[in-house]
Amino acid sequence: MKKIISTVAALGLVVGVAGTASALDLTVTGQYVLEGYMMDNADGSGFNPYMEDVGSDSAWVHTFQLRPTLTVNDKIKMIADIRMAKDSDWGNQDDVGRNKATNAAGTTADFDRTIDVHKIYMEYMSPVGKIRAGRTPAGAWAHDFVSSSGNANRLMWWPNMVQSPFSAVVFLQKSTEGDWYGGTTDSDSDLYEAGLSYKVDGLLLNVAYDYINDKTVETQESQRHLLKGYANISMDNIYVESEIAYMFGDWVDYDVETLTDQDADIDAWAFMIDGGMKMGNLDVGAMFFYASGQDDDSDDMEAAMGPLGGSISDGIGDDFNPYYILTGDHTGMLNSDEYADDANMAIAGVLCLGVHSDFQVSDQLTLHGALAYAWADETDALGNDIDDEYGWEIDLGAKYKLLDNLTYEVRAAYMDTGDFFDDLNGTDDEEDLYLLSHHLTMTF
Repeated sequence: MKKIISTVAALGLVVGVAGTASALDLTVTGQYVLEGYMMDNADGSGFNPYMEDVGSDSAWVHTFQLRPTLTVNDKIKMIADIRMAKDSDWGNQDDVGRNKATNAAGTTADFDRTIDVHKIYMEYMSPVGKIRAGRTPAGAWAHDFVSSSGNANRLMWWPNMVQSPFSAVVFLQKSTEGDWYGGTTDSDSDLYEAGLSYKVDGLLLNVAYDYINDKTVETQESQRHLLKGYANISMDNIYVESEIAYMFGDWVDYDVETLTDQDADIDAWAFMIDGGMKMGNLDVGAMFFYASGQDDDSDDMEAAMGPLGGSISDGIGDDFNPYYILTGDHTGMLNSDEYADDANMAIAGVLCLGVHSDFQVSDQLTLHGALAYAWADETDALGNDIDDEYGWEIDLGAKYKLLDNLTYEVRAAYMDTGDFFDDLNGTDDEEDLYLLSHHLTMTF
C-alpha cells in the first residue's frame, strides 16, 4: 500500500509542477483487467492432454497497468509502463504471481516487485529523425505471430531522410550485459536490427533483418540471423494479413568440440496468413500458420517455435491468441505467456488451419466463433510411430460493451485431442480439454 500511495503522490507532484510552470504535460492511460478461468484436465501448469482425470484448475487473476507520458516540450517525451499487477492470482496478490526466489534459509521469499516499472524511455525528435532510448517496448514486430512483447534496453533511430511512403528504423539492443558486472571480456548478448516499411492506403509492407550475437557463455557463442517480412492488404471489404520469418546461422559454436558438446546450426521457418471478408456486421475469414519442427538430425536446430517465438522451448509468439486453447495465455500449449509451452509440441512444430467469424449484433454485443485443426510438422525427434495429430478445437465467445470504457467478455472452448498425445504417453489415456473464462476490462 505504501508503494501505491508513493507512486500516486509522485504522479500528483508531477501534475502540480506541470500545472504551475505550464512547461510539462502529463497524460496517463492504462487498463484494469479481471479474469476468471476454469480449465478441465489441467494440472496447475496449464492443460495436460496426455492423461485423463488429472482434475481441473480454476482461478481469478487480475492486471493493472499505468502508461504515463510526460511531454517535456515539442521535441522530448518520457514514456513509461508501470504495472501494479500483471496476471496476479487472487489469494496470492503480494508476490505478483511468479516473482519469487529461495533465500539462504531455504524458504520462499517474495521479490520486491509489487510495483514493476516495466518500460521507461525517452523519445527525442532530433534534426535527423526520431531517437528513442531506454527500456523500450521490445519483442513485438508487425504481427504477433512469432513475437512476444516485452522490454529491452535499446537505442533506436528513425532517420528522417527516408521519405514517405517509406520509413526506416535501425537499433542496437543490449540483451545481456556480461562485461560490466561479471568482469569477463566480451561476454554480452547484443541484437542489431534494420527495418524498412512501405505504407499507402490499403497496403502496408514491412521487412527487417536481425543479427544476434550471443557470447554470454564463456566456452561457446551463438551468431544468428533473422529475416522477417510482413504484409497487410485491404481492398474494400476484403483483407489479407501475412508474416514470414526465417532464422539461420550458428545456434551454438563451441570453442572446443567434444563428444557431448557439438556445434549446431539453426535453420527454422515460420509462416502465417489470415484473410477474410467483412459483409455488413459479419466478418468471416480463414487462417493458416506453420512453424517448422525438429527432424532427427541433431546437427541442425530446426524447431521454429522456440527460436522465433522467444527463447528455446518458448513456443510461438506469446501475444498470438487466435484460439482459446491452442494459443491461450494460461493453457500451456503452443505458446507460453503464463505457463510454459508444451515441450513436445515445441519440438514437433505446428501446422494449423482454421476458420473464424465475428458478428456484431448491436453496438454493444459482438459474437465470436472459430474452428481449427492442428497437427505436428515433424515427429521423428520424439520417437518412432508418433502420430502427428494435435486435434480439433472449437471456440465460442461473446463480448458486451457495458460502457464506452468497460467491456465484459465470456469464452468457451473444447479441444478434441489427437493421437499425438496418446502415442507419447504410450496408453489410450489422453483426454479432451475444456475451457470456460470471463473477462472484465476497464480502459482509461
